[in-house]
Amino acid sequence: MEYEMQVQHKEFRKLLGNFVTGVTIITTHGFTNKPCGLTVNSFNSLSLDPPLILWSLSINSTNKNIFLNCSNYVIHILSSEQIEMANSFARKNSSDRFKNIRTKFSPSGTTMLDTEHKAWIDCKNHRQYVEGDHIIMIGKVQYYKYSDSEPLMFYNGDFYEKISHI
Repeated sequence: MEYEMQVQHKEFRKLLGNFVTGVTIITTHGFTNKPCGLTVNSFNSLSLDPPLILWSLSINSTNKNIFLNCSNYVIHILSSEQIEMANSFARKNSSDRFKNIRTKFSPSGTTMLDTEHKAWIDCKNHRQYVEGDHIIMIGKVQYYKYSDSEPLMFYNGDFYEKISHI
């Protein structure tokens, strides 16, 4: 038996929303050393040897050129207490994202958030591939730190602090 159907974007997005993911904020800085960051839930491990991660960036992102050309970026895995920060970095207007947010430099020298997170991973911008309407970003892990705090989760278009709320 063979199935063929026309995929509807809205329905497909709803389908994919059934998969629980973690929530990250990815930061770097551009040529002017101005901080750049965005909320991303399309983050995953790729390889243990060498240590690689991947995430995807919309080809329509206003931050596309900054992330394509940066040497490093930091992935901040958010804790359950960081819903407000996740919402702030998900806004369309990127100039408001760092309002009232302290930053510092990561071990590799790129911009990172100066707050407590579930974890952070400092990555070398290793490779990129365009597929469909996104760019698959592959990072080579250079430095990292993690804690025992509860993670922030994304499910069905919303953030959740605890699995029991889902």
